Amino acid sequence: MTLTPISPQWQAPAPRSGRWRTQLAAGMAEEVAREDRKLFQELNPHLDFPPILREKPATLRDAAVLIPIIDRPEAPTVLFTLRSSDLPSHAGQISFPGGRVEAADENMVATALRETHEEVGIPPHRVEVVGEMGIHFGGQGYAVTPVVGIIHPSTSFMPSPYEVHDLFEVPLAHLADEANHIIERRSFGGVDYSMFAVPYQDWHIWGLTAGIVHTLMRVMKA
Repeated sequence: MTLTPISPQWQAPAPRSGRWRTQLAAGMAEEVAREDRKLFQELNPHLDFPPILREKPATLRDAAVLIPIIDRPEAPTVLFTLRSSDLPSHAGQISFPGGRVEAADENMVATALRETHEEVGIPPHRVEVVGEMGIHFGGQGYAVTPVVGIIHPSTSFMPSPYEVHDLFEVPLAHLADEANHIIERRSFGGVDYSMFAVPYQDWHIWGLTAGIVHTLMRVMKA
């Protein structure tokens, strides 16, 4: 896959008309978008940490992800990555492009844009940043700040072969429909626990990523 050359003077086009843009902007201005969420504890108040871990993480690792909404002419979609099975962390899982904060990052938006460029090949100037959501705490010790960004449909993707196995898109309307969000019951080592999930066709979005999508759904409804 090749990345289409982009002039440094490229500017995002003026926002297109669309009810979803109005809903998104209004929702991002509400408290529901800024709420910090301890996702695992929300669903499992009786557990201190996921049973897959031996003990509660001693420290939190700051990270940021981009929720890339592609402004497709027919209807907006959201881009997801299927992580490579060779990665040392969260291998083979569905996620948003993103990663840990680095010392050179000015803020969480910078982290999300840098990681998106590295993983998917979308240059920062191709992202129309809408805003940040509150911190989403995963059960495995990550404190993740989701950044919402709109991508022009002409943008090309160039996924990193080391980090990304596949890319796929889900209609924003599907993710914004509360009826498509479920709570799954699972068991590990004889301990039952619950987690967020959002199935779509052959894809099964779950865990921290599904929890972030759950917040996106609440934002679109605000």
